[in-house]
Amino acid sequence: MSYPIVLAHGICRFDVLWNTALRVDDTDDVTLDELHYFRGIRTMLRRRGHRVYHSRVAFGAKVDTRAAQLGANTQRVLTEARAAKVNIIAHSMGGLDARHLLFNDRDHGRIHERIASLTTISTPHAGSPFADWGLQQFPNLTTLLRKVLVDVEGLHDLTTTACRSFNERPEVQAFEGECERTIRFQTYAGRQSRAGIFLPLQPSFDIIQAAEGDNDGLVSVRSARWQDRYFKGVLENADHLNELAHWDGGQRHTGETSVELRSRVHAFYAAIAAELP
Repeated sequence: MSYPIVLAHGICRFDVLWNTALRVDDTDDVTLDELHYFRGIRTMLRRRGHRVYHSRVAFGAKVDTRAAQLGANTQRVLTEARAAKVNIIAHSMGGLDARHLLFNDRDHGRIHERIASLTTISTPHAGSPFADWGLQQFPNLTTLLRKVLVDVEGLHDLTTTACRSFNERPEVQAFEGECERTIRFQTYAGRQSRAGIFLPLQPSFDIIQAAEGDNDGLVSVRSARWQDRYFKGVLENADHLNELAHWDGGQRHTGETSVELRSRVHAFYAAIAAELP
């Protein structure tokens, strides 16, 4: 049996309101799992014999805050599952949370010794031109939202400058190089045509397309690669929501039904899980 799987979600998760009210993260209810950020994915993987757990970190906090919370989530799973290690499958900013967790905890908790693999799906390892654009256009956005008790400071950690700064730190490069000996790193990207992009994501799609080319509406293929040696491929005809098995209006242009999309994306996650240590 493979090590347990932790599903690490991205920033500003859209299911936060009903998830909190219904405690979707914590319940094993199959129907409620269909409402989760990772739509039905935990249930599907469990039916295939995997031990799977949801993470829960701050909605939009700084990456180091989210990383520490992901570490606590991971420790809980290690204890509950009585496992030596876990696998992390992360979507979007969840992948940055995981990388910062490994680095930040390298001397204290040494959590990297308990991670068997890290798989990232449309994680902006090189940042997002849309985050650059948004914070340039609305420089006071995070301050204003904080006044109404909405913390989205994590948006600053998604800029190309912030990600480049982290990636280029010699100590980060050296540490992640050492981790390759014991942790399987692998990355995937999503790609969709403009016609198939969820309407609210089309402006961000255009900004990213102009700067970096093919993307899923929020993250480019180029940014999601991280390192070429980790890159496993592209989930085609999928925007940022589709990658989580959520059907949106863009699918009307592709002719793919909700059931067909769900089946296709679930097969994608099942294939990843089947190869995990």
